[in-house]
Amino acid sequence: MAISLSEFPPSDLASFLRLCDGEWLTVRSRFELQATGDDDAKPTSPARAGQEASAGQAIQGPFDGDDPDPTAAAPQEQWHDSARGALLVAYLEPVEPDEPGGLLVTPPTLDSRPGPPQRLHFQAGGGFERQDQAGNALSHGNWQLWSDGSLELAQNGADSVVRERIWFTKPNLRLRSSVERGRDGSPSRASFSSEIRRVSRPAP
Repeated sequence: MAISLSEFPPSDLASFLRLCDGEWLTVRSRFELQATGDDDAKPTSPARAGQEASAGQAIQGPFDGDDPDPTAAAPQEQWHDSARGALLVAYLEPVEPDEPGGLLVTPPTLDSRPGPPQRLHFQAGGGFERQDQAGNALSHGNWQLWSDGSLELAQNGADSVVRERIWFTKPNLRLRSSVERGRDGSPSRASFSSEIRRVSRPAP
């Protein structure tokens, strides 16, 4: 996708979402911030560290997209892990002319399994909905495009709040940070991602 320097940084949500379109090579570091006892402070394998808590115990950031294992208990260990992979993002044209559009997000492969694609539908009034492939709503949230060109997404769960901030330092370099907090304000988990757009070489 050709990026015009005159369109950078994006000044409205539709332009920001269009700039997200593409294949991104992402490196993500994640942290468990909950205090645990000595018995729980054991090293955690990358496979286990990649599992999210089951539905109802935690909510994931819109771009995380990990497939929660409903048979797995929520990880209680403190751990720090890094993972890399290819994140595919496709811009979805708006259904209504006054809407900003949406994104189809296919997360990186986890434990040799491709992540399930998800759809993010944005409303002009400041809300968005995260859906699965079948169109079923997974969560709702609010968006805000700040004056510095960063996009903040906030989702409220039963017991926690996830805030994800996304910004571009260059048209082909994107950064994301996500923090989950409990209703009492205590931090639960955090992640930071650095993403480089994969650009095809022009034909000779």
